[in-house]
Amino acid sequence: MKGLAPIAGWTALLLGFAALIAYLFLPELTLWSLTFAAVAGLNAVFFFVVDRQEVIRSLKTRTALHGMNATVVIFVFLGILVFINILTHRHKFRWDLTETSVYTLAPQTQKIAANLPRKVKMTAFYETGHPGRSEFERLVDGYKGLTDKIEIEFVDPIRQPAVTKQYGVTTYGTVVLESGKQETKIKLATEENLTNALLQVTRDQQKKIYFLSGHKEKNIEDKERNGYSQAKQALEQDHYKVEQLLLLQTGKVPDDANVLIINGPEKALQESEIAAVEAYLNTGGAVLLLLDPRQDSGLTPFLERWGVDIGDDLVVDPLAKLYSSDFTIPIVSPVDDHPITRNMGMQQAILPLLRSVSAITTEGLETKEILFSGARSWAEKDYQSGKVRLDPGIDLQGPVPVAVVSSKEIIPADRVEPNPDAPPDAQPSGPPASVNKAHLVVVGDSDFAGNQYFSLYGNGDFFLNAASWLAKEENLISIRPRKRKWSPITLTETQGNLTFILGIIVFPGLVILTGFRVWWKRRSL
Repeated sequence: MKGLAPIAGWTALLLGFAALIAYLFLPELTLWSLTFAAVAGLNAVFFFVVDRQEVIRSLKTRTALHGMNATVVIFVFLGILVFINILTHRHKFRWDLTETSVYTLAPQTQKIAANLPRKVKMTAFYETGHPGRSEFERLVDGYKGLTDKIEIEFVDPIRQPAVTKQYGVTTYGTVVLESGKQETKIKLATEENLTNALLQVTRDQQKKIYFLSGHKEKNIEDKERNGYSQAKQALEQDHYKVEQLLLLQTGKVPDDANVLIINGPEKALQESEIAAVEAYLNTGGAVLLLLDPRQDSGLTPFLERWGVDIGDDLVVDPLAKLYSSDFTIPIVSPVDDHPITRNMGMQQAILPLLRSVSAITTEGLETKEILFSGARSWAEKDYQSGKVRLDPGIDLQGPVPVAVVSSKEIIPADRVEPNPDAPPDAQPSGPPASVNKAHLVVVGDSDFAGNQYFSLYGNGDFFLNAASWLAKEENLISIRPRKRKWSPITLTETQGNLTFILGIIVFPGLVILTGFRVWWKRRSL
């Protein structure tokens, strides 16, 4: 029996190590790791029982005492590491040092995740060991750090074919989101796709946005540089339903319209159409009006009634020459005290061929200018002559307002106001009828949201923020998820040669010479 004790001891060590490896790196082999651990435990007990005198004598030696001291120090060090890990797990903090902060969730995503109305279950179909799984886990950890309403489950399509077939999944990396009666799938788990999917499964009502047509407006189906297909796609990703509207046929704005967008009409609207738009606003509607310079849309009297003045001018900025070949493409800056622009921070927008849009103080209206051109810009009145120069007293000197928000309270017709002179028993009973608000946003350009400029600077964010604010979707007003930026290093011929000489010849040569010198000195000793 005693001769078997060493064999049992070594067997216990080997099987214990095998159980640890299986537990850490092969979690699906749970039965094997438990079996290895059990057999290792039995062999260890056998070893200590049979050879206990030798074990006790070995523990009393000087080497054993020093070994136990070292073991205590190791366990203390490991305890400190465990304590630090517990602290970091409970108090998470991350540094994102990438240029565009691609590892930080965008403000829009943070808003949506933090305000989820109900539980969302994510089922991610990744093969065990798939390289995309760890990246997806890192992304989802950011969401779960903002809310406890997200539940994640991983399914291996090879080991769980029944579940895979149940969800109709055919591609690795597919993520299925479920919430209530809503379900959607995404095949590429990026932050943008995941956030849009969260919107789809947590919003039971899909709001509708109409684009006016019939006046040579920019087409939302056009994929060319002047089209609005990117704007339409971005709105649909935010879970809006987007359609075109021909007012001459319908005679009125549909009742299911949450927002009406009029984007760059080249022909004037007819009086009946203007009356339909104003009637829609007077019932608490929301309109986004994008008017290009040098175009008469016939909306000037209507806009004046809503506290907005559109100038017959063209905004020019000498500083535009620094980033463009045309000084009629100014960069504009948003104000930070309006919901549309508040979360844009220092992000600017670029609006080509821009006209001034100013607020008019009007009783019963709240008007605010939210976009301004640069301090050195001006609104050129005599733009048709081809001579561009600032004429004080004639031209509007910068910063020039180029976007205005106008809001109006719509009081229901059946609302009865209290009479301060009437006795208490004659006052209207019950809560007062709710007051709705009509909103109108006017921008002096429509090209900024076209396909050519939509992705530049903060153009797309400003357009989507304006639409979301008008649709009363405050959670969608922010900066959209960031994308990785390709930033290659471009070297001149001189810089390339210098890099080659220093990196390939000079520095390696110094290391070789230093080594040779040390070898020569030691050789002479």
